[in-house]
Amino acid sequence: MIIRKYGLEIREVEREDLELIRQYRNTESIKKRMIFKDQISRSQQLKWFEEIQSMDHFYFLIYKNDTAIGLINGKNIDFKEGSSEGGIFVWNEDRNYETSITASIVLNDWNFFVNDFKINYAQVLKFNKKAIAYNEFMGYKIASKPHENEEVIWMSQTKEDYIEYREKIIKLSFDDFNIEERVTEEDVFFEEQELERAQLFLEKLPLNQQVVYKRILNRTR
Repeated sequence: MIIRKYGLEIREVEREDLELIRQYRNTESIKKRMIFKDQISRSQQLKWFEEIQSMDHFYFLIYKNDTAIGLINGKNIDFKEGSSEGGIFVWNEDRNYETSITASIVLNDWNFFVNDFKINYAQVLKFNKKAIAYNEFMGYKIASKPHENEEVIWMSQTKEDYIEYREKIIKLSFDDFNIEERVTEEDVFFEEQELERAQLFLEKLPLNQQVVYKRILNRTR
């Protein structure tokens, strides 16, 4: 799956992307902000990739000018309940803040306006004040439910929270991007080699979502 909007392309991770992701994920500047801090081996990365091959998890490389500059995801997705858990890391420091905001808007538009989700969740380390502040800026609130890891907190963002945040971003009138036009199903694509998997994905969706993804799939055929 590919989503193109606001000068970015987020493209679902493929097997040939694994070593690139692993190399950046193992850098100290990124690893120190993660809940799992161990060095990741090639076999661990492959096992992770095999585990995310389902409709419950979508991991995307973020591309700017045809260059991969980060990873963004929605995982533990429940299409029936309308919920997802998000995460992002950007390894291009020159574009870190701008890209994080824009890529998050692309994914959250997909969540809330294409998939009609009700809520997003995020797990954040308690000491990662920068990540907590960034999430709060996006409309997330610290959730009341406790995390099994005492060093981690849950944060949540409803659709209403997100719409309010989105309107705030529009009013800021950033020069680098304009997000007034939301991501729609017309910005979502399947590639030809994905058609068989996409069909299986579609058949597991609730009926209202099947209608949306049938239209997307028909544009590919």
